[in-house]
Amino acid sequence: MMKRKSRTDAGYAEAEATESRRIVQEQQSLLRLTTEGPSNIDSKDFCGAFAALGLDNSWDSKAFKKDFKIDIKTLTDEHVVFDMIGIDPPLVNAFRRVLIAEVPTVAISRVTIHQNTSVIHDENFAHRLGLVPIKFEPDLLESRHEEADFTDQDSVLFKLHAKCPQGQKQLSVYSRDLRWTELSVHQREQLKEAPPAPVDGDILLAQLAPGQEIECDCYCEKGIGKDHAKWSPVCTAFYKLHPVIRFEKDIVGKDAEDLKRCCPMEVFDVEDVPQLGKRAVVRNARNCTTCRECLETFPGQEKGLFLGKAKNHFIFSIESVGQIPAPELFERALIKFKEKCQTAKENVSHRRGAATK
Repeated sequence: MMKRKSRTDAGYAEAEATESRRIVQEQQSLLRLTTEGPSNIDSKDFCGAFAALGLDNSWDSKAFKKDFKIDIKTLTDEHVVFDMIGIDPPLVNAFRRVLIAEVPTVAISRVTIHQNTSVIHDENFAHRLGLVPIKFEPDLLESRHEEADFTDQDSVLFKLHAKCPQGQKQLSVYSRDLRWTELSVHQREQLKEAPPAPVDGDILLAQLAPGQEIECDCYCEKGIGKDHAKWSPVCTAFYKLHPVIRFEKDIVGKDAEDLKRCCPMEVFDVEDVPQLGKRAVVRNARNCTTCRECLETFPGQEKGLFLGKAKNHFIFSIESVGQIPAPELFERALIKFKEKCQTAKENVSHRRGAATK
């Protein structure tokens, strides 16, 4: 005869299954750092990977909308730092790539050099001019065809003329010496309130000796970083996983002092606890660079220190070159990202429609 499972056995099995689900969920959400290296690096994307445990890890748009959050930490014209929570790495990286390569700006595209008697070769000088960031709204210009001439609809013009007089030791030529020249009466009226200009007027372009001269015309047009880095609107756009630091058991006394001392980023602090004495606490987890000094210089792993990173929590940083304020870059990248998603959706629908015919 078959014996029925007792309630005790059933309860034990249920507790074991619950613990297994908890472990799997932690492995899916946390990357652990140890003295031997990182573990739990990957996340299982196959929707049936944990079906035996009763876990469904398939992607759900409703759950994504509910759980996804953006928490802004720093907001200035030059720098934006925010947390993206509840999102997968491919989407975060796609947003980073859009920022670097697909948000349009205006930059010097063609340089016509009429005179250059300085020691800088024409090609090097033109390249240096191209990297001068220009503060101008790109939406005011149309995109120029590669073979087309420059017009007032798709370009703006800067002129540069500098000559070092005899008797003067040297003359420094800066980006502020670039003078905007309208290409038409319409352009002059359109841009007179906010004329194009270099982001910074103190960028050194050349140094002229007595008698040396530079004269050139610089045509600017709209472009994207995918075509050339001079059109990229960001100094840096990067993300990192948010550190997760916790104590699985208290680190007290001299160990707490040693842990605080070994961390170069001042992540840890020591607090006085009644009847316990000095105890280590996490003061600022965001400062952690995961250098693992707390695991190697100090035996943190043996003392109960957990060091890891959340796989779906990203610290994102945007630093603007200056053509477009960083908060606007964030918004424009989101709009561009949305357009790309819509294009991908339409392509998939078109292919499905073609396949059913």
